[in-house]
Amino acid sequence: MYKLSSLLILFFLFSCGSPKEDSYILEASNDSLVFDLNPQTSMFIKALFPYTDEKGREYLTFQNNIEPEILWYDMKSQEYIKTTKIDKEGENGISNFVGYYIYSDDEIYIPEGMRNTINVIDKDGKIHRKIVYDKTTQGKSTIPFNCLSFPYTPIYMINGKMYLPQSPNMGLGDRIVEDSPVTLILDSIKHSLTEFELRFPKVKSSVELRGNTLGIEMSYSQVYDGKNFIYSFFFDENLYIVSPDGKVRNQVKTRSKYVDEIYNEKKVPGDITELVRTLCTIPMYGNLIYDKYRDVYYRFVYPETKLENDNYMDIWQLGRTKFSILILDKNFEILGETLFPENIYASNLFFIRKDGLYISTSFFKNPTFSDDKLCFRRFDLIQTKK
Repeated sequence: MYKLSSLLILFFLFSCGSPKEDSYILEASNDSLVFDLNPQTSMFIKALFPYTDEKGREYLTFQNNIEPEILWYDMKSQEYIKTTKIDKEGENGISNFVGYYIYSDDEIYIPEGMRNTINVIDKDGKIHRKIVYDKTTQGKSTIPFNCLSFPYTPIYMINGKMYLPQSPNMGLGDRIVEDSPVTLILDSIKHSLTEFELRFPKVKSSVELRGNTLGIEMSYSQVYDGKNFIYSFFFDENLYIVSPDGKVRNQVKTRSKYVDEIYNEKKVPGDITELVRTLCTIPMYGNLIYDKYRDVYYRFVYPETKLENDNYMDIWQLGRTKFSILILDKNFEILGETLFPENIYASNLFFIRKDGLYISTSFFKNPTFSDDKLCFRRFDLIQTKK
């Protein structure tokens, strides 16, 4: 009887420790989209967002990394349509252009990177109004934010409320981590600015944040699925589910099979080249995005990678040489994880359409790379077993 019990226990432990087979994978299709770039456009795009107008026409839009402007392409024909130019100075000048949110063709929101101001411009770049968000109703000073693709921190507008991502507030002294809200709610009806209940995870202490850091320890991705906000912190296995009123509803562990332990070294390289190399090689998590057409979430994962004597800055800007994507169902259960081939895809450039997930193949190490074309490959969500 004792031997039988022991065997059963060993079998149980072995079964629990064995990796589950993927029930879903992301599979590259034969379909791709190619957008011609002009010479004044860099491949190192910081903000790229699809937009569908009121007539149902789909656009790919992105911020030019060289000139202050937003470029518009027709998604179907892949042809260039127009440019929304932003003045640097003068009556319609925006000093620091760090992402955007298109509410309509003639109403575009542009936050400033150095001031607590959001500029609302029309299709010609003319500023119609400015929104200032300098202090919360709780009396806390706010932080200027970026609206970028990586980390994926778009602005969301829901029922007259605008949701603004935040960084750790270094002005909070010894309570930076404990008191910094992750998101603000700007209510245009009540004219209030309130804080999310969610605070930053304690992957770094407030004392450590005031010292030398990699600069990404508190980075996160913010996504809204129509019911809740979900947060993926780069140095945390957990996902955090928050209601639109800012209340934390749940915390779910979603661990990658390609990351045994998230990077936790205390020493930060003093040399800038070595610092960027570290960013390109350490194990960590990345963006979380929601696929409303298939009701699944994709969490980007960056396994530990070995690199020597490489162009680290270009690698970091485009999205690392090696990555996987965790596939999660509506209850945040892992359906599978797909490891992508190295040096082919720019994981920071992506979007979702009805027919699938698109990831850019415009990675400078890709043999087919061309700096005058922005290319995307479509991926299908495939069920491998029932």
